[in-house]
This record gives sequence, C-alpha cells and structure tokens, in this order.
Amino acid sequence: MTRLLWGETEFEVDPRSAASLEVRPLEPGTFLLCRDEAVEIFHCVRDGDAIHLHWRGATYRLEELGEGRRAAHRQASAGLEAPMPGKVIAIKKRVGDSVVKGEEILIVEAMKMENAIRAPRDGRVKLICASLGEMVAPGAVLLELE
Repeated sequence: MTRLLWGETEFEVDPRSAASLEVRPLEPGTFLLCRDEAVEIFHCVRDGDAIHLHWRGATYRLEELGEGRRAAHRQASAGLEAPMPGKVIAIKKRVGDSVVKGEEILIVEAMKMENAIRAPRDGRVKLICASLGEMVAPGAVLLELE
C-alpha cells in the first residue's frame, strides 16, 4: 500500500490497481483531477471533521471518523447556508428587513447556475455574513434570521 497525503488527509492506495492520479489546486476550494487522460474539476472544502465535495453535479458531505469515534451531529442553525461552493452575486435584503417564507434573499452562482437562497419562514434579517462577490464554501452561513 502507498500512503498519499492531501492537505491534512491521508489515503492508502494499492499501487497495483491505481491509475495515474494527480490532484492540483486551482483556487481555494477548487481542484483539478487528472486521471490518465481524463481531466475534471471538483470543489472540496473542509469544515472541522466534515469534507464537503461537489463533483459531477452532486454534493457530498463526508465525515472523517477516527477509530472508536461516532459521527457528531451538527446542531441546528438559525443561519441559511450555501448549498455548494460558489460566488455571492446578489444580496436582496438588508439587516432588519422583513422577509416572508419563500422570498428570495440572496443568490449564489455555482457552476454557471444561479441558486436562490430563500427564506424558510417569515422573519426578519438578523445578520448578513456574506458579502457581494465573496466566494463561499458549502455549508458556509450566509445570513441569519430572527
């Protein structure tokens, strides 16, 4: 077995079955995967023991579990989170503004698609944690409602 280190994460690979594999960072949270002749881009960020991976149109949440450890469940948050890595392209409300359930509050562009972040309930904007043009990771809190 061969041990590979990617950031702080270590993998074991059987060299007899492994294809030529190289991962290169393009920018924070964005990587290029070169496997033999194939080249793909994927997005990956670490949040504590969780790794958020967006690859081939799907988003995965991987948890790093040590020997004898159970996965810790995240506490429910009052914040609205980014569904995948992307760029904040519009913020439609300000702190103190009222919102109604389903109302669009901000937009995150990811992979040339606009993802509207909508109010899950009626309320008031308590805090805006993201700024216009900011690159955000999956699970990053964008704003909080009262």
